[in-house]
Amino acid sequence: MKKIKLLSVIFISSLLSVSCLVDDEDAKLDAAGNTPYVVGFNQNVANESWFEDIGAIERSYPVNLVGGQDGTPSNSDLVINYIISPESTATEGQEFDFLENTGQLVIPAGQDFGLFNILLNTGGLDPNVPTELVLELTSVEGNAANIGTINELNLLRITFVGCSSQLEGNYTLTTTRDDGAQTVRPEAITLVGPNYFETESTGLWGTNGIGSAPDSSLNFEDICGEVFVPLQGLAQGYYSNEVYGTNLTGPDGAVDQTTLDFNMEYWITFSAGNRSYMADFVRQ
Repeated sequence: MKKIKLLSVIFISSLLSVSCLVDDEDAKLDAAGNTPYVVGFNQNVANESWFEDIGAIERSYPVNLVGGQDGTPSNSDLVINYIISPESTATEGQEFDFLENTGQLVIPAGQDFGLFNILLNTGGLDPNVPTELVLELTSVEGNAANIGTINELNLLRITFVGCSSQLEGNYTLTTTRDDGAQTVRPEAITLVGPNYFETESTGLWGTNGIGSAPDSSLNFEDICGEVFVPLQGLAQGYYSNEVYGTNLTGPDGAVDQTTLDFNMEYWITFSAGNRSYMADFVRQ
């Protein structure tokens, strides 16, 4: 199973808290202005978790301009061809229904994204086994544009989940930085959405201990025993430093389904270089 990772994770090696990016040299900007557009999914995995039947609800997933030119949108429509991958395990009419399935998506002229829409059948998800609808971008018509393939930018994996996580509760958290520095503290995990949780702390900082930020938590998902850390701003976006899971194409940790102990590994970006952290949670 893959997870949400934005393209900025790949290209931005570090970010300084509440800082601005330094402009490239003029020659590099000129070169970028002459390159083809690159289109793809900034979020190449979406997890849809529902445990009650509230009927069909509409969901939209963007396909983006993720590179090329000088950052300005195309002056003409970009028509993107797609297929439903044979890897898909979800069934139309069960977990989802298409609003339309024409085989084409459009990024309108002057815009930097287009949308793929489905109806999510909240009462049709398997309570034990996740299933996937896999959308694969194949080609682009209009202007000079290519499909991005690095880190599966050409794929969108929509995972339908009916299994409900039980990770909310109290833990002993041991966090180890990549240089061996370590902290041990009590930690409460709070449920903030279906299978979506919030910690109390991030990295080696204590609760509410990241500078002047009022909230030092981070968010993560538990999808049937696999832990994912989506891209997010440090301290709930208070700082421009980014936090994201270390595994760009899979889960960042796992849950012991018997004890409900779990772990996850993530990066925090800094101007001096990114640091990785391993967090081990032991249920109290």
